[in-house]
Amino acid sequence: MNPSSFFRSFMLGRVALLALSLFSFSPIVFAQQTTVSVVTNDSAEKTYSVVFDGRPRVSQVVEQGLTLVTQERPNKLAHAADVIYWQGAGLFDSSASNDSDVLLADITTKLTTLAERWQDDEDKLSAVNALSEFLASSIFQTRIAVELDQDFYLAGSNVNPLVKGELTLLLPPRPNHVWVIGAVEKANDTDFSPRHIAGDYLKLAETLNTFGINDVSVIQPGGVLETHHVAYWNEIPKNIAPGAVIFVPFQGLPSALASLNRDIARLLQHRVM
Repeated sequence: MNPSSFFRSFMLGRVALLALSLFSFSPIVFAQQTTVSVVTNDSAEKTYSVVFDGRPRVSQVVEQGLTLVTQERPNKLAHAADVIYWQGAGLFDSSASNDSDVLLADITTKLTTLAERWQDDEDKLSAVNALSEFLASSIFQTRIAVELDQDFYLAGSNVNPLVKGELTLLLPPRPNHVWVIGAVEKANDTDFSPRHIAGDYLKLAETLNTFGINDVSVIQPGGVLETHHVAYWNEIPKNIAPGAVIFVPFQGLPSALASLNRDIARLLQHRVM
């Protein structure tokens, strides 16, 4: 065989091999999909679904989710800010097995143990039961730390990661309350006031902290966890956004449950609604 014939046969063989390779692997490539459930906290039963081939950019997820939500709210003004409370938006991993499930199960077990320890103290037992009910009625999924404000991407940000899997996109309207939970007689949602700081909301709640409260955990609506100092000697005014959760820590925990306050604050970062 002359060199030119050998080269031609070699190249034809390579082309055939490449074609076979693409044919073999293309079904796997196209089978990869990203499913996004779009929800608002108007009603946990109201959901929309978007399916992407492959892995979409966060901006694509936000755009598609916004389109679905705005179609259901035709009476709102044109700009997205009038429809979506971006400060409270969240993107979550809704796979069956994730970190938030493990953390919730561990906290539920610890709260059951704490209720047994405090069964003779009516106020403390009531606070533990109220918190358990609040957590049981909430939806938790692992939060993905990405920017979700539409204007962030309209401005041409270079930070626009790919996402994949089974996801939940929360695009809520603006709430008008702040939750106060934990070492209080009853978990409650208090009317939001732009002039109130954490200490003001605590005055409206019946807290159980016998020795006073130095700090509380504030979970802002976007999932950011903050420590707010509330004692007279260390108070530093910080803003609290509508939809935030103020967690009042328990005092006098048994040593075996020493991490409970910290774990609850971490879990609340992953609360969908």
